[in-house]
Amino acid sequence: MKNLFLGLILIVNFIPTITFATSRLIAIEDFTNLASSSNVKISPDGKHISVVIRQDGENLLAILDRKTMKPKGLFGVKGNRKSVGDVHWVNNKRLVYTVNQSYAWDKTQFDNGELIGVNIDGSEHKTIFGYKSGKNQADKRIKTHQAEFGHQEIIDLMKGDKKNILLAFYPWRIKGNYWVSNKKALPILYTLNVYSGKKHKIGTLPLPFSTGIVDNFGVVRIASGEKTNGDSIVFYRDSANDKWSELLLENFEGKNITPLSFSKDNKSIYLLANVSKGTRALFLYTIKTKNIKNIFHDKKVDVSLLIHDFTEKSIVAVGTDLDFPSYYYLDENNFKAVLHKKLLKAFKGNDVIITSTSKDKNIAIVYVYSDINPGNYYLFDTKSFKARHLFKRHPQLDSKLLAKTQSISFIARDGMNINGYLTKPINQSDEKLPMIVLPHGGPHGIRDFWGYDWEVQLLANKGYAILQINFRGSGGFGTSFEELGHGNWGTSMQDDITDGTLDMINKGIVDSERICIYGSSYGGYAALTGAVREPELYKCVIGSMGVYNLPMMFKKGDIPQDERGLNYLSKVLGDDIKVQKKRSPVYYADKIKAEVLLIHGAKDGRAPIAQAKSLMKAFDKVGKNYQWLKLNDEAHGYYDEENRKKVYSKILKFLDQNIGRKAVNTID
Repeated sequence: MKNLFLGLILIVNFIPTITFATSRLIAIEDFTNLASSSNVKISPDGKHISVVIRQDGENLLAILDRKTMKPKGLFGVKGNRKSVGDVHWVNNKRLVYTVNQSYAWDKTQFDNGELIGVNIDGSEHKTIFGYKSGKNQADKRIKTHQAEFGHQEIIDLMKGDKKNILLAFYPWRIKGNYWVSNKKALPILYTLNVYSGKKHKIGTLPLPFSTGIVDNFGVVRIASGEKTNGDSIVFYRDSANDKWSELLLENFEGKNITPLSFSKDNKSIYLLANVSKGTRALFLYTIKTKNIKNIFHDKKVDVSLLIHDFTEKSIVAVGTDLDFPSYYYLDENNFKAVLHKKLLKAFKGNDVIITSTSKDKNIAIVYVYSDINPGNYYLFDTKSFKARHLFKRHPQLDSKLLAKTQSISFIARDGMNINGYLTKPINQSDEKLPMIVLPHGGPHGIRDFWGYDWEVQLLANKGYAILQINFRGSGGFGTSFEELGHGNWGTSMQDDITDGTLDMINKGIVDSERICIYGSSYGGYAALTGAVREPELYKCVIGSMGVYNLPMMFKKGDIPQDERGLNYLSKVLGDDIKVQKKRSPVYYADKIKAEVLLIHGAKDGRAPIAQAKSLMKAFDKVGKNYQWLKLNDEAHGYYDEENRKKVYSKILKFLDQNIGRKAVNTID
């Protein structure tokens, strides 16, 4: 314990400024290592600060005295490969936190369903919910609380109750030798005592995997989820004693409705919904009159950011991300809105998030980040408007050595405007740069945003320009834009990526002889498909945890395991196997001229390693050389820090050989 405290004091009191006398290059692990501090929150009375710190490869929960910043307590999770997850203050003296877990054979971090309670001094530190919360009693007549096999979601911290919280429980079921989500079970609503772990069932939610929303009195009156066809559905009830019924909004233009919260007077509900097939807007639905008011709508881009008032009920501002975060204040006079606006001005060039406040609203924790700022936490006095720096998420990184990300747009071949981002390496010419095209994963509903991206910064630091394109099919730009990608994997979606790349060449920004395309998941598919469709455009291609055989997606992996997943695949890929094969890189291995690197995790359940093996078999059949990296203990994503370093060491060596310094030296 003594050594842990010493490490914490160093983190709090020593914030190094990194300088490089001989080189601007930053070590790979400085990017790939996880954040040294995260999840910073203030206690209700404003006297203590909680922070999750990373020490010796483990996430620990620290409690600090706000004034002195001296540790009050420091605790980890008992058990191998377990660590602290999300943290919540229940009262001035007690917190609860979730548990993340991984295994020796699979380094993926997942929420294991446990909820642990602890006092600020470390006392009464115990599991209060989850599969280890039950107690064995020799005397069966003694009542004990039963273990729960499943995961939970805290719905309400019940701020008027210092001992209980409200949560939804999502049961698991046994499948073979493993516990898996029970896709037919209704979520159970419990009140949970954070000291004893005793729980009381108060009802259920109306649909498997649905989420609940409380009104201002802590009653769960809204539930939302998805039908098997992927459409959203919202349920409502007037009181805890009433039955759930579908909320039918007549003559409402909104689609894909997501309820957010009740208004402060409990008479209305805030909703997000797509305006017809356009972008997502903020609405206010009045329960009694059934009137729906459009509060804010941007026709170009979705509402993607929300700021609630200090009660966490009324929404005082919304934000959009067409290029950079931009805010519209619904209530100019609200104190939190005023505070946020002043903070944005004070931290110019950064986005600002107020993460938590004391009960009297005098003290706030503020998170500040940008494209070149990996994230800083500040303690902010709302009376004096003075900020005190607390933590850097990545203290080893110097913002002066990171590359700015700029927004870009171009006109695709069919006349559609496409947006994206370009990150150029610092201290280099703005012309004829080697470039990496980096299509995002997903692809539907996902998009690239401005902000700190460690992968982008790692690649830029090694001298490469990075192009990120929000191609049609991406989320964030309206339903119609997203649906343009349905049935168009490998066609118009891919054309947008090609057209963006050609735009960079035509503008003289990049060297047409030194372009590589690299992506993960769907991005891996887009990378290999790009190499098939544009064999002369890319010198090299990297596919990471990608899908390369579309018919295989209907048979292997976790997506086709239920009706919902099969419906999704049919919607976005179509059911014609001939078309699926025509758009699968595995069937066109002979078309690829670019040098190839494939990376895959052996435990990947989303895009099974069989996808990569089928492509390698196709390469072997046509005599195509390729490089290969298999990670035996990773799944769909690389979570272990050593594995990350291994992956990006391989990637950087491959890039250097094909479009980097070694490639140039070879040409010379």
